[in-house]
Amino acid sequence: MSKTNLSEGHSDEKFQLERIALFSDAVFAIAITLLIIEIRIPELHSETLTDSELLHGLLPVVTKLIGFLISFFVIGLYWFSHHRMFRYVTRASQKLLWNNLLFLLPIVIMPFSTSFLSEYYFSSNLRLPLIVYTFNICLSGYFSFRLWKIIANPENHLSQNLHKEQLSYNIARSLTIPIVFVCALLLSFINIKFSYFIPPLAPFVTRLIKVWYRKKYPVAMKGIIE
Repeated sequence: MSKTNLSEGHSDEKFQLERIALFSDAVFAIAITLLIIEIRIPELHSETLTDSELLHGLLPVVTKLIGFLISFFVIGLYWFSHHRMFRYVTRASQKLLWNNLLFLLPIVIMPFSTSFLSEYYFSSNLRLPLIVYTFNICLSGYFSFRLWKIIANPENHLSQNLHKEQLSYNIARSLTIPIVFVCALLLSFINIKFSYFIPPLAPFVTRLIKVWYRKKYPVAMKGIIE
């Protein structure tokens, strides 16, 4: 094969990977944008509206903002994971395309499950919104895990320079968020109010995992990006 053909093949692979990455980034960006679009200022019609009345009218928005912040960071963490993932990918394939699309599916659904969670979970004793949201999170974690395994599998010839310690670290990070929300769901059957405090722990847990891996595998983790 000539150098020209090799160069063209390399350029084509790079172009395909860039298309996948750009499409995925757009999906993440749209999902985050849709989160905030769901939050609207309540219409309070009164000629003698006071600050206290306005504050009271804004209280229902607080739960929606909490849901927005949780999902903002959840989507952000999965975007970081996806960004790290494509650092190792060297070529595209149909298998990669389809599994990447499946990974994006629960990301697209997240604005809906977030709205459902914000509307009913924080202001009532209903567990169904948390069940739906946790299922959404678990789907994200599963497809992220699956995508990492596919990329790391030598038989697929999709990546290079991905050490087993780096793979283990990225899989652990992908599964941390679902585990945190499953813990919140289980706690809700004991005390639903206490379960509110579990989801915000997810970023801190992922940070602890990173610190632990860097201490245990300093050489393999040296090239890890955030």
